[in-house]
Amino acid sequence: MTTEETDGRRLRGDRSRAHILDHAIAIASVEGLEGITIGRLAAEAGVSKGNITVLFGDKESLQIATFLRVMERFREAVVLPAAARRTPLDRLLAWIDNWYDFVEARVLPGGCFLNAVSSEYRARPGRIRDTINSYRHAGLARLREWIEAAKEAGQLLPDTDVQALAFSLLAYQTSANVASLMGDDALFKTARLLSRQRVLAQAVAAPRSRRRKPAIA
Repeated sequence: MTTEETDGRRLRGDRSRAHILDHAIAIASVEGLEGITIGRLAAEAGVSKGNITVLFGDKESLQIATFLRVMERFREAVVLPAAARRTPLDRLLAWIDNWYDFVEARVLPGGCFLNAVSSEYRARPGRIRDTINSYRHAGLARLREWIEAAKEAGQLLPDTDVQALAFSLLAYQTSANVASLMGDDALFKTARLLSRQRVLAQAVAAPRSRRRKPAIA
């Protein structure tokens, strides 16, 4: 087999994999990872069950691949743009805004996927829960790191409780996600506002990324 033939097969495989995962994400976002079965996915994606098995292996591996793809999208939309900001406090505030924008825009019909699958698998030990937990722990560690960096840079007050602030921001997100899914726009906006206020209450000076209030006509 020539290099061109090998590359062509790999490209077709990548396209098939992406196509299947798009359908898997659409199912999982609304029904959870347990809503995904190889048979159902084959029917909805218009591919054979054998093709799915070749590309992903068993059902559990398919579910994990679906979760990882969603987390990749989340990272691209929320984390990376925030990480590119100049200062630690700018990064923290951008992360807050990006998360609420992501959920509000219904990028995923079921809202924050990490929150959803964490509830789905909280009492179900195994590979899937281990994978979810690794992302939860990594996200919390990153959030604490950004808060600590802002504190060390003199952007947050010296007495800022890193653990408490991180917990508050994640608690607001959990409440906001449920509010968004239940159509409670007022509570969603309140959670967003309180998240920023919670950070800014600890800020030494107004950060560059602080949004201007809209002019009153």
